[in-house]
Amino acid sequence: MIQIQDDELNAARAEAQTVLAEWGFSVAETQVVGAVPGMAGAVLRPVVEVNGRRYLVRWQSPELSEADLRFRHAFMAHLRDAGLPVPGLLARHDGTTHAISDNGIYEVQEWLDGRQFSSEDAAGEAELEAAARMLGKLHQASATFQWQPYRWPEDRSADGLARSYIALIQQAAQHEEASVAVKSGLTRIAEACDGRREAAASAFAIEPAPPQLHIHGDYQAHNLRFGPSEVSAIYDFDAARWDTRLLELAYSLLYFTGVRWDGAFSPTPPLVDDGLDILRVHRYLGAYGREAPPAEGEAELLADALALVFPIAFVNGIAEDLIFPDEFEQTGDEEEDALSRLHWADTFWLWLDRYRETIAQAWESAS
Repeated sequence: MIQIQDDELNAARAEAQTVLAEWGFSVAETQVVGAVPGMAGAVLRPVVEVNGRRYLVRWQSPELSEADLRFRHAFMAHLRDAGLPVPGLLARHDGTTHAISDNGIYEVQEWLDGRQFSSEDAAGEAELEAAARMLGKLHQASATFQWQPYRWPEDRSADGLARSYIALIQQAAQHEEASVAVKSGLTRIAEACDGRREAAASAFAIEPAPPQLHIHGDYQAHNLRFGPSEVSAIYDFDAARWDTRLLELAYSLLYFTGVRWDGAFSPTPPLVDDGLDILRVHRYLGAYGREAPPAEGEAELLADALALVFPIAFVNGIAEDLIFPDEFEQTGDEEEDALSRLHWADTFWLWLDRYRETIAQAWESAS
């Protein structure tokens, strides 16, 4: 949570008071005490204090249906009942946990405090294992969630998402402001990602398919908070859906062992010069595997899952400033850093080929 200044504070206060009136709270009962920053540092949502308790006021897109919201809230409640640190949702007088306005749909979540993850922090290794354990517990708890599979459309399947993110890399390679070297690097990376995507999609087309269940959908450091020894909060279930759990494991593994978290949310540079930090990979898969061991043949597909989610982490983290340059302030001195990140992406596939069997064994041996 961050403190906000006068103009932002007034806007946040007006929004929060309007929303919380739907929950029956008066203006006098509502105090804005901060806000939650976004991935690029933008203020997203106000944090309010009502009658001595803190809540996060969350806006949802008008495109979200009430059926979508009912699934998400039921999934969160199931995980919370299973003992996971998922925020509770404040109910209105009629029992609903959301309100509809002209601006969209709102929900009011319990505020769960905790520290942000930092790759280089003294507590980083313990928190790395804590995040992996919690993901394993989430998947195990999800297996008992009684709900009709909540599936995304086909164009948002693993292969569909990979195609979409590769297209974003290809578009970025056409930006007029980018240097020739950066354009060339982005084009090369898009081509490599697409080739790996095809091979990975073929590998996933097996019977029986890897285990599927309802997943968090965006399990990475930005959406977790940590206490002294465990994860203290799991936030942002906006991407929750029915999908292959292996994809979520690969996604989280890439973000926790391949990306450097240092308090600055975007862009998040590579953690090591070559691929993922293999020691951290062993720790992460070991902690996850002790909670959620692989099914038969599942571990062998982990490298293919990494290939499918790699474009997402590249676009939303490693190279976010190159993909969406208009959202970042440019100083003219970024090219050398950009080229080093593109080089990392170029060499990622060699690392993945070299450690394909190693990472599968790390997961299998943990159980």
